[in-house]
Amino acid sequence: MTEGYRIRLVARNEGVEYSDAHGVYRFNVALADKTWKVYLPGSKGNDFRSHALTEKEKDTILPRIRQYLESKRYFGLIGPRYPAVFEQDPL
Repeated sequence: MTEGYRIRLVARNEGVEYSDAHGVYRFNVALADKTWKVYLPGSKGNDFRSHALTEKEKDTILPRIRQYLESKRYFGLIGPRYPAVFEQDPL
């Protein structure tokens, strides 16, 4: 999983989408209490079915998502940055 990848916030910052040669992964995300919360499990593919990440996927995808979210500034080019954590979806 060292090839190119893309990460973007989707649906008015309610989700984060990670895509690479292995597929598209989507996770619910919320900015609450000055922390990005990414909810696991996410989904994989175009059918939005729940997908538990393998250890290899976790080791590759989660650090990249953390780095992406923690680099986002709240007001665009200025403003604070917030830490990112991964939590199990309460639903």
